[in-house]
Amino acid sequence: MDNRGRFAIKSSLLALAVAAAGLLGSVQSASAQTPFDFNPSGGAGATYNITGLGFGPGNALAVNSLPTGAPLKVGDTFQVYFQTHLTSLSGPNAPAFVPGLNGTPGAAAFQITEVATLNETVASVTNTAAGQTATFTLNPGAIDRISIYQSPGVTFNDAAGTGFTAGTEIARLSPISFTGSNFTNQSAGGGAAIVPFNQTGAGNGQNAQSITGAGGTGVFATTQAFGTNPLGYNVAFFQPPTGTPQLVSSLFNSNLATPFSALSPSLLFTNPITGVTIAPTIGATNGITGPDVQFQVSGITQTFAVVPEPASVTLMGLGVVGALFVVGRKRAQVA
Repeated sequence: MDNRGRFAIKSSLLALAVAAAGLLGSVQSASAQTPFDFNPSGGAGATYNITGLGFGPGNALAVNSLPTGAPLKVGDTFQVYFQTHLTSLSGPNAPAFVPGLNGTPGAAAFQITEVATLNETVASVTNTAAGQTATFTLNPGAIDRISIYQSPGVTFNDAAGTGFTAGTEIARLSPISFTGSNFTNQSAGGGAAIVPFNQTGAGNGQNAQSITGAGGTGVFATTQAFGTNPLGYNVAFFQPPTGTPQLVSSLFNSNLATPFSALSPSLLFTNPITGVTIAPTIGATNGITGPDVQFQVSGITQTFAVVPEPASVTLMGLGVVGALFVVGRKRAQVA
């Protein structure tokens, strides 16, 4: 085969690859705008057509992210725990308030909470006049999970850090990658003051000081089968459109900050995989002494994407890959 033939083969393969990527991309793009039905009570209450869940301020803990108080450096790996509670719904038919949610009048009280554990690595550390900025990557694996629970009554307690895994797990997500994750220590280099860690006025025994800092995290995840929920969620709560058998992906976004001003820092965190509780060890100054660092989390949204006939979309992708393989084999045999 001459060079022109080889170029034609490569061009054909590239065209097929681009077409496949474009087709799958257009399906995913369209699916991201598809609302789904959500029944917060799991049956008795109203069902709402929504695109996402909105959570109130929560707590995050980066365990052993500053071992022995050592400076943050590239390659450091640590475990993050997170917990919050649902406060609102978003989308075309989202109500102003959900009766019963967190004790809201109009129905029996219930709560919906979210708990996560993520394994992260420091990707970069940059020192500027504004402070020290670090970026992070996600290390997907068996120790990563996002779980959503529904429970009668209101048992979660931000200050104590308890009650977040009460009730029934109604959805489980497997984190895949960060869409972006960063935090700036504005106190590094004297850019901002060291301040009281807990500024809520609610004393819970945490009298440490803290750096001043801010950042954000975005996580792309997919549904993960669990228990009697092969789709990764309980269909009594999450109800995709008719003919769409599965919610296939989710995007979690949040803001990080320290010190705490919107809620009390939690005294305990729970690993949603093992059920083990973790007590923060932040030392005299959160963000400096370590070995753990604790963050206030806000602006939390969890959106879901649905794809009509996801199995056929997967088969379509496999078919295109197979076509590329067959074409390549035939061309190679001709050569």
